Amino acid sequence: MNSKILENLGLSKTESQIYLAALELGESLHKQLAEKAGIKRPTLYEVIPKLFEKGLISKSIKGKRQFLVPEDPQKFLEAKKLELEALQNQIPLLQSLMLTAKSRPKISLYEGIEGIKKVYQDHIEQGEPILEIVGIEKIQPEISKYIKKDYIWARVRKKIPLKMLISGPKTAGIFKMKSDTHELREVKNVEEKFFSMPLGINIYGNNVSFAVYREDSEPVGVIIRSKEISAGLQSIFNFIWNRL
Repeated sequence: MNSKILENLGLSKTESQIYLAALELGESLHKQLAEKAGIKRPTLYEVIPKLFEKGLISKSIKGKRQFLVPEDPQKFLEAKKLELEALQNQIPLLQSLMLTAKSRPKISLYEGIEGIKKVYQDHIEQGEPILEIVGIEKIQPEISKYIKKDYIWARVRKKIPLKMLISGPKTAGIFKMKSDTHELREVKNVEEKFFSMPLGINIYGNNVSFAVYREDSEPVGVIIRSKEISAGLQSIFNFIWNRL
């Protein structure tokens, strides 16, 4: 199996290296797997939990020793399918908006954690005020760190204001999202039982992005460039915002 195939399915380069090495070794110790993958052990310990979550590697205890065992990738592929279905559920709304579009929208697909980062980088590059609808629970740790340490401050440096509609709790993991003038952020909250949002939707200028990045799914992002679709979703956002 080629590592590029795994990367195209959403694994990082390091995750792909480790999984392929595990397939070659079969059952192995951490030290053996790190050497086979050509990475340092601290990196292995950092990445292995992500492969556990994806169902690609499991643990086996024999005596006092813990072994790593490669798993069939079928479960991972099924999770990928469910993740794509989550995005497909948004298609009817998008199609109805597309009917009013004067020109055909440009749609770009981004996969993996690096793909999600590219989606967020586009928000900064466009430099437009952002309207966000999101649930912040169970976001993958690497993406959480990127948003907290890089994205927020890049947005503030470019003086891009953000309005957030948060579905469910405003505090989750490293996130404590509240209105903050320094971070140019206004926040309103909607109870999850009334407004469930298992992904992030950002509306900025004539662009809309969708991002699936929870721990129980594979990262996938979509950017749509369309004045009409953006205007339609802005209207939906403002309708909800003004009634809270």
